[in-house]
Amino acid sequence: MNRCRHCLAKAEPRDGRCPVCGIAGDKAVRELSPVERRVRLHARAIRVLAMAHLVGAAYLLMLLPVFPSPAALAVLAAINAALAFGLASYSFWFYRAATVVYFLAGMVNVVSVNLLEIFLVLVALYVVGNRNAKALFERRGPGEV
Repeated sequence: MNRCRHCLAKAEPRDGRCPVCGIAGDKAVRELSPVERRVRLHARAIRVLAMAHLVGAAYLLMLLPVFPSPAALAVLAAINAALAFGLASYSFWFYRAATVVYFLAGMVNVVSVNLLEIFLVLVALYVVGNRNAKALFERRGPGEV
């Protein structure tokens, strides 16, 4: 199975277009319209967020031996790993799960007044919550945004 050159999703093209991002696979980056460039940018941002979740899961697994409650860390690592693989495959169910996790993390950080994590949660919410990203998860093309 081939990867799309623009959104990096593993998908067979339909009618010459990627089923995830809707951009023609043979188009060069310079030939993309402004709407297609925006869709490509948001698709790449989702992939970066997925890799950040994967790094977070690995970090949590490395902390298991020194943490007093390893079961809690294992659950958090499993959630991060699931979000990483779900977001990387542009799954709509993991889009919904990610928004719920980000809202919950935001509420916890608002109560504990952790400004850096509030900022990171807001950025993550923007990455998955804008209309271009939502169109990717719903498998709508760039012209339908």
